[in-house]
Amino acid sequence: MKSISLYKFGGSADVVRRIQGPYVEFFRSAGPVLDIGCGRGIFLELLAKAGIEAVGVDASQAAVAACQEKGFKVHCESAQSYLHRSPNQFGGIFCSHVIEHMGYDGALNTLELCYNALHPGGSLLVITPNAQDLEVIAEMFWLDPTHVRPYPKPLLKTMLEAVGFHIKLEKQYLGTWRMVGRRNLPVYLFRRFLLGKYFGKPNTLMLATKESHSI
Repeated sequence: MKSISLYKFGGSADVVRRIQGPYVEFFRSAGPVLDIGCGRGIFLELLAKAGIEAVGVDASQAAVAACQEKGFKVHCESAQSYLHRSPNQFGGIFCSHVIEHMGYDGALNTLELCYNALHPGGSLLVITPNAQDLEVIAEMFWLDPTHVRPYPKPLLKTMLEAVGFHIKLEKQYLGTWRMVGRRNLPVYLFRRFLLGKYFGKPNTLMLATKESHSI
């Protein structure tokens, strides 16, 4: 049986690079950084260019091989397994479009393991599809057959706080205008006007920190 490419609906490498570029600033002085579900290694590239020490983990052998060909340090195993054996190892953790591939218990456990894997004062950046966006919840989310369930912003915030994180930043956003395309921009703007907060912001971002006095 043929399988769908892991990145068929994930955007081109150039688009992803433009979306993820600003995230580097969250980790400017937070190395080493762990990239969970590092995929094609785009964020690892961005961190390397910024001179930030980083390591990736991904359960896909193809993804790990692609990253290793680029010279990145990447482990081929589940995020939970790697986090479990890496307590207090990282200044920052990047977790982009990962938790929606897990059920609630697995996602909560992963967030708890992230907390334990961070240095006191370390940061976790979580990005996941915005379940409040009508286009996302009606179609975009379900284009990936490995998605299990969405995590609305209020639920994600509650989960992060439950394991001990302090929420530093939370927002819903588009990412880059290249996701829309110049030809589709008028339709996009009309729908934004018509539907307000329920359209045009497909991503939820949450930056959480581990208190510096935590052990």
